[in-house]
Amino acid sequence: MRNMLLATAAVASIGSAVPSNAQQAATKEQLIGSWKVLSVKAITGNNVGYPLGEKVAGYATITSDRIWVLLVDSTRKVPAAAALTDAESIAMMKSHAAWTGIYATAEQTADGIKLTVRVDAASNEAINNTDRVYFMRVNGNKLTVKSPSVIVPVTGAASLIEVESVKAD
Repeated sequence: MRNMLLATAAVASIGSAVPSNAQQAATKEQLIGSWKVLSVKAITGNNVGYPLGEKVAGYATITSDRIWVLLVDSTRKVPAAAALTDAESIAMMKSHAAWTGIYATAEQTADGIKLTVRVDAASNEAINNTDRVYFMRVNGNKLTVKSPSVIVPVTGAASLIEVESVKAD
């Protein structure tokens, strides 16, 4: 559920892709590396939500042909022991997203470089073997990623996903 949203958000990583003088369209070479995720937003109309909380933690790593994403709600409760109870397992599953896939670099667009990712492994089976589209921009050491409107499993609402990240390597 929440993982599907995060997987969409996750590319790994990153904020608004609205064109501005400060932001430039990214090149594939600029995208390669590890990115520390700072925020994941879901925007529905005028409402902004944070599906993994306002203190999301995680990374996205982009190679020349693959993306790996791990996102967690950094405020989630620590379990009582290494062996999780059923309730703890459910809480952990609902407070993270992890996925990976091969991507194809498409053309530069007004929204940034377009990547289409074919998810081939995910913590949420609902997104396996699906395509995810992202528009990315780089501004110095910051990466912004925006996805087109997707259904957010937690709310059922169609939302734009925005992720903000900084270069981690």
